[in-house]
Amino acid sequence: MKKRSCNYWLLLLLVGVALVRPSLAQDPHFSQYFSSPLSFNPAFTGYFDGQHRLALNYRNQWSGVGDPYITGTVSFDTRIMQNRIGSNDRWGLGVHALYDKTAGGIYQSNYLSLSTGFHKGLDAAGDQSIGIGIQATLARSNIDFGKLYFNNQFNGDNFDLSIPSGETMNNRSVSYADLNAGILYNYKDESGNRFTFGAAMYHVLKPKLNYFSTTTNTLASRYTVHAGATFPVNDQDQLFFSAHMMQQGGASAYTAGTAYGVALGATETEFYLGAWLRAKDALYPYVGLRTPAYQLGLSYDITSSDIQRQQKMAGSLELSFQYFFTEGIRKKGIPCFF
Repeated sequence: MKKRSCNYWLLLLLVGVALVRPSLAQDPHFSQYFSSPLSFNPAFTGYFDGQHRLALNYRNQWSGVGDPYITGTVSFDTRIMQNRIGSNDRWGLGVHALYDKTAGGIYQSNYLSLSTGFHKGLDAAGDQSIGIGIQATLARSNIDFGKLYFNNQFNGDNFDLSIPSGETMNNRSVSYADLNAGILYNYKDESGNRFTFGAAMYHVLKPKLNYFSTTTNTLASRYTVHAGATFPVNDQDQLFFSAHMMQQGGASAYTAGTAYGVALGATETEFYLGAWLRAKDALYPYVGLRTPAYQLGLSYDITSSDIQRQQKMAGSLELSFQYFFTEGIRKKGIPCFF
């Protein structure tokens, strides 16, 4: 039996985790899910105050072992047909791109999604609404063998990648089409309290991933149920709460947290400070800043899981940015799914 280099075993560990991710509820996702709405629930498409919305997200996970996971997204959604639908209705279209890199680029996944969401107002003021969203996705994952070396490529002094490795793989790249869907209910009472409840299903088509001729992996569906609330504390400050559960394959993830928003003087700028807990995984503090035009967020996962502590892996840094092209009246505060 051939001995493998540590590079080979790192590939098996990280790519194996990437392939198993669907069964472990480990699709690429963000701690600041409230700042990446189109990757959290397709029904959020078009649900914001303004005309257009641009969102950027970046996550560097476990940087203590050489940046094994780097995830980035960019999304843009816009409200359409505003002169043809009810004044208390919302209809949106959006495009979302996600990039996920593992083991320094040895394993990479790219996703491009188009989504639409329609929200029907249930009262004249639009304080209650129910919405649905559908998202179509094209995805491509590939393994870069040019970044791998094996023991039989060692020439006595160093590894020579021009020497055949003797390793074979049926497919170095896999592409598939997929479908996601979600629902969303929103309510605001006379005191200004706002509540949101939603659910989403990803990988409706359960696509096949075939890297080896003898093995076929099915991408398990991922289910998300979430809730959020906003409570005015006074004329300026607000308290936010949100929680969600994700389930995929045989594993589940539970997250809950809160943040307090403080208005900075007489301006429309708001500062947020809070924290979220992902059960048996991480606690992550969050700081944010929002103006009428944009929102910035910074969080850092403080690891609590046994495997990361034992491997001395550092936490995960995450940055988010949203820009709102505000035409018309924008309601104060972060949308209540935060």
